[in-house]
Amino acid sequence: MKIKVNKAAEELLKKKLDDKPGVIRLFYDTEGCGCVVSGVPAFHIVSKSEDLDITIESNIPELTFILDSSKAVFFEDELILSTDPGDRSLRLSSNGQHYGMYLFPKDTRLQNQD
Repeated sequence: MKIKVNKAAEELLKKKLDDKPGVIRLFYDTEGCGCVVSGVPAFHIVSKSEDLDITIESNIPELTFILDSSKAVFFEDELILSTDPGDRSLRLSSNGQHYGMYLFPKDTRLQNQD
C-alpha cells in the first residue's frame, strides 16, 4: 500500500507533529455508522504503532503512515493525500474514488502514552 502526499498536506501534518515523535494512523472509523462497511476514514497522530499495524509507503520519508492490517481491505493500494495551502483539513482519494474531504488530523498522542 502506498500514499502520495502533496506539499500542502505534508506541511499540515508536519505542523501537527510539532517536531515531536509520532506516526500518522489512517484510521477507519465505524463508530455510529451502523455497519463495518459504512466506516469513514480519519487520521490520528499516535505515539507508536500497534501489533497488527502495517506501514504505508509514502513519498515523504520524514512522515510515517500506518494502518491496522485488518482495515486495508477498505482502501485501494495507491492513495492520494492532499489539501490546499492554508487549509486545516485533508482530502483522501485514489484514482478510483474519493474517501473523504475535510479530514482533520487528530493528535491522540497524549491519550496513547504508557
